[in-house]
Amino acid sequence: MTSRTGWLRCLPKARVYDPLRGAKVSSTSVSSLSKRTGSRISAFDTRQRYRSVGGAVSSALLVGISYYLGTRIGFAWTPAGQPNSTFWPPNAILLAALLLAPRTTWWSFILAVLPFHMLGQLETGVPVWTAVGWFITNSSEALIGAYCITRFSGSSKRFDSVRGVLIFVVFGVLFAPLATSFLDAAAVVLTGWGRDLWPLGMERFWTNALAELTIVPAIVLGGARGIPWIRGTSRARLCEAVLLAIGTALVAFLVFGFDGWSATSTPALLYVPLPLLLWSAVRFGLGGLSVSVLSTALISSWYTIHGRAPFPDASIVQNVVSLQILFCTVVVPLMFLSAVMTEARRTQESLRRMSASLIEAQEQERHRIARELHDDLGQELALAKVALDALREESDDTFRARLTEVSDQLAAISTTAREISHGLYPTQLEYLGLPKAVKKLCDEMQRGKNISIYFTMDNLPDQLEPSTSLSLYRIAQEALHNIITHSQAKNVQVELAANREEVLLRISDDGMGFDLSREVAGLGLASMRERVQAIGGSIDISSSSKSGTQIEVRVPLSRDDVPSAA
Repeated sequence: MTSRTGWLRCLPKARVYDPLRGAKVSSTSVSSLSKRTGSRISAFDTRQRYRSVGGAVSSALLVGISYYLGTRIGFAWTPAGQPNSTFWPPNAILLAALLLAPRTTWWSFILAVLPFHMLGQLETGVPVWTAVGWFITNSSEALIGAYCITRFSGSSKRFDSVRGVLIFVVFGVLFAPLATSFLDAAAVVLTGWGRDLWPLGMERFWTNALAELTIVPAIVLGGARGIPWIRGTSRARLCEAVLLAIGTALVAFLVFGFDGWSATSTPALLYVPLPLLLWSAVRFGLGGLSVSVLSTALISSWYTIHGRAPFPDASIVQNVVSLQILFCTVVVPLMFLSAVMTEARRTQESLRRMSASLIEAQEQERHRIARELHDDLGQELALAKVALDALREESDDTFRARLTEVSDQLAAISTTAREISHGLYPTQLEYLGLPKAVKKLCDEMQRGKNISIYFTMDNLPDQLEPSTSLSLYRIAQEALHNIITHSQAKNVQVELAANREEVLLRISDDGMGFDLSREVAGLGLASMRERVQAIGGSIDISSSSKSGTQIEVRVPLSRDDVPSAA
């Protein structure tokens, strides 16, 4: 007798239809395919884990190397025979790294920093136990500051709001350095490498606070925004940044490094960099301010420890502390000013987006009404006219004339409905493009009126963003309507042009003009400005009584808008 398993082996193998190959596949093939797929998924997961581990290791290594370089800079800026540096970057670098990383990876950064810390300390002659004590206090300062900052502020607006800056100043600049600086000084005193705990502690506090103020925002903002933010910056803004950097460094060299100043004028010269710092805060935000103060602080500290002290009657340590207090007291208000301006810009951008949304909703509603007028009411009127014309042919002469009159009225109503439909939404803009639509608008506006409208076009892209095209068309429509209604002009020039960066709409007339200081209600100027702001452009209106009006609109081109050949 055949066993059950033997009987099963006698059956043909099950076959499954493969829809991709259009052939039958055995269950064995399906099983092997599943195994191969599973192995591929497993290999992919393994590669992803390796990449994740490799990324974590490389990040920790980068933090360790940066910490070591910061240590070398700190010792280079240490006066001879003094245990305290005038500028100490390692703590700030570690704090910035912790703020950029999730809390689960903080331990790896602390471990990665340890060998680099000991290497940088021991090769400069720091006693072993002093170096160990400094590692504990340095890492504690970074951990305390990072924990408190991440506990009370979100990552998205850490340096872009007044609240975020306040939390950073309170916990990252004041609380964490104050809690650990005296422990730093205690490590120095207990290991016999220095004495006088209180003066050493206060010196280290101001040194660490200045480093936190200048380094942390620059690293965090740079790490969060990355290279794409720099690539997306306009050429003019990059040139402005380079000019500001050169000017800041040059002023710092002249103020702190030039020997020709008299001793009495040097304290007053300390405020010369202030306008440049204000410029960096207003134009480049907290990141630009931090870099500017960082360069100024490094240059001033370097010359101070090498004999070019701004306060000749004081010691080097007193000069350094005075400069640190000066920079900290100047930077903090500028940081809040930058945060306030960032919030104002964010609010303005939110209002601009809201205005753009309202304009878009208005245009959509206009489009719907126009479509209903054209498709529904227009067709009903056309059918009514056809029926009326048929009835007129069947009527006698008595009613034919009256029916003809009614038919003409229906035709006029249909024409008016069509004009209203086209006025509500310019369908020709979708099919003809902006240049031909504006040309058609000019022809329609001057028809039957004692005015000449001249249209010129130069180097426009083949296709613009729909929102840009519609906004420019509406602005031209509103401007031409105002000219015909109010200006008493005889000649109007409409110009559309573009280069690689922007598109220009210029409308000028020879009419009576108006006084811009007393903007006349009903001219639609506010609507024009809202439309221009909604697409990120600018509008300039110049006019005066009896000298005509010129409206100039500039809208930046997106990367997809490529100008056609001139």
